[in-house]
Amino acid sequence: MKKLFGLIVVLLLAFGGYKVWDYYQSTYVGQDYYGVISDPLPELTTIKDVSGNPLGDGYKYQVTSYDKDGKARQLEFDVITTGKYKDGAAYEAGTIIKFNASEKRIIKKAVISIDDVPNNIKNKLQ
Repeated sequence: MKKLFGLIVVLLLAFGGYKVWDYYQSTYVGQDYYGVISDPLPELTTIKDVSGNPLGDGYKYQVTSYDKDGKARQLEFDVITTGKYKDGAAYEAGTIIKFNASEKRIIKKAVISIDDVPNNIKNKLQ
């Protein structure tokens, strides 16, 4: 009986460990994507958190981005331009952004120049 109980505990720990690892991999481990802000630019709107509370005014962007193999992925992100949670300014059309994105979220984003984009993707961004 003790062996069966011990086996069940080990299996539950292994399963729990796998689920934690899987969650981490799909949430916090990303790959690089390259995208360009294109017209039409989004309108100024009130950005809200998941509970519906306003965070400030800003812009909601949808950018078609490409990984190093040229596969497209639609990425969405907000930029809050006013208020307590201000995190940047509006992007102009033609701005090239490098994203590091997991399956669930954008981990990091940075404005880059066209020279920093892999050669096989440059033609898709212009």
